[in-house]
Formats: sequence, structure tokens, C-alpha cells
Amino acid sequence: MTKTVLYTAAIMLVVLALRFTPSAMAQTRNTARTNKVKSFDHLVINVSDMERALAFYKRLGFTLINEEGWRKGQGQVSIKIGENQRINIHRQDVLGPQNKPQDIGANDKFNLAYIPLAGDADFCLVWDGTIQEAQQHLRDSGVDHVSPPRNVTGARGAATSVYFRDPDGNLWEFVVYA
Repeated sequence: MTKTVLYTAAIMLVVLALRFTPSAMAQTRNTARTNKVKSFDHLVINVSDMERALAFYKRLGFTLINEEGWRKGQGQVSIKIGENQRINIHRQDVLGPQNKPQDIGANDKFNLAYIPLAGDADFCLVWDGTIQEAQQHLRDSGVDHVSPPRNVTGARGAATSVYFRDPDGNLWEFVVYA
């Protein structure tokens, strides 16, 4: 066979494949119409020292949910975010009663993160105030290192953020939208 015949055959295969395979754009349009996610329910942050983490989050003024229950071995402690969202706090090296695999089989791959490590989180929370107020709040709360304000593009558009780390090295960001 000549190069021209091979080239023509290859082009015809590509054309047929494109004709009978849904495009990525069509798949995106279809799934965009059926996706009904409206907010997040919870995130999980892994820490190495639970007491140190709880003290840090309290200094920042966060409301903790179920701290007393957690101390009694009943469930997990969470940071309350807004009206109905939370950040669950797990100690990296201990699977407490809240994290023990349910009896659904030895091959359950959906019970916990694969490698829950303290310091591996990176997330952003919307601050209801000015960026200067956010910085001052962090300094007043004993956070040693707070980034200078940075212009960013967040989920809602142009914004200004400050960054800081918790005692385990997790990266936190407070964002203010104009």
C-alpha cells in the first residue's frame, strides 16, 4: 500500500470515530443539565493532635459541634460553617467509632480517604467583612503567619484573599468578594 492509501484510510477512521462518538462538549452539556449539586455538606480535615487543633479553631472563633460527644467517644467533632455546612475533624492516625468501616464487605473503597494525612487540606472560606478585618482577626487569634492580601479569582469572580496555615500545615484561605 502506498502512503496516500494509508493516510486516506486513517483519515476515514478518524472521521467515522468522530461521527459515532459523542463529543466531550456534548457530554458536558448533557451532564450540566442533570447535575443537581447545589452546595457542599462537609469537608474532612485531618489533624495530628486533636487537642491542639480544637484549641486553634476555638481561638479563631469557630463554633465546634459535638466536642463533648467526641470526648465521650460518641461521634466526631466538626467546625460549623454557615447554617448547614461543616468541616469534620479527624485525627490522622486513629479511626474512631465514627470512621470504622460499616459492615458492607472487605472491598469497600468508599468509607475513608485513601491516605488521610494531617496537613494535606487546602480550602477557602468566604469572609463576611473586609480583608483587613480578616487579617486582624487572624492576628488577634494568635495566627503567627498571615499572607499579604492577594487578588484572586474565586468561584464568584474577582476577590481578595489572605492565606494562613493551621498547626498541622493545612492551608486556609479567607476570601472577600467586592
